[in-house]
Amino acid sequence: MRVLLLEGEPGASCGAALELAEAGHTIARCHPQDEASFPCHGLTDDACPLDAGDVDAVVVVRAAEAEVGPDRDSGEDGARCALRRHIPLVLAGDASRSPLGSFATAVSTGPDELVEAVETAANAPLRRHADTARVAFAAVLEAHGLDPRLAEVVVTRAHGDLKVRLTPPGPVPAAVLEIASVRVAGAIRSVDRYPRVIDVVTAAG
Repeated sequence: MRVLLLEGEPGASCGAALELAEAGHTIARCHPQDEASFPCHGLTDDACPLDAGDVDAVVVVRAAEAEVGPDRDSGEDGARCALRRHIPLVLAGDASRSPLGSFATAVSTGPDELVEAVETAANAPLRRHADTARVAFAAVLEAHGLDPRLAEVVVTRAHGDLKVRLTPPGPVPAAVLEIASVRVAGAIRSVDRYPRVIDVVTAAG
């Protein structure tokens, strides 16, 4: 996986970078390590790591002993950009006072937990996407006289693409499923314009 690694204070993410690299994950950053957080890569060399579309998770590391100040979270600015793209967020270290807490998919309080937390967050179902897709799927089923109550939708993310799994309530004509796939992909695109590919597959009903 490719992980965007951010730090609340200079040097706070060194241990996390080592843990992730040893687990085989690639690290991306918003600016050169040990340099000022502004300007970022996207402003200096037009190479924002998010533009490639293959970041699977963003990790923000905060040191427990750091002092709180007006610029304390300046190195975390990239998390806002990632959240706008619906990329899963993992908070590591001292997350107790982070303003990003309510947006986090997972929290890691110790280094031994970080890799598992990142992998779990990256593979977690996307609820907002699924809720939107479920409404579109149900509308197509109802329009063709089918009961949508047992229909299910699961949306997951992988390397910047989305995988959508539709489970119909029972046997459904192939033509109806084809219509549903198009409508579902369009509905998801309306809430998330960043995925390169939205792959819709149908499970047996």
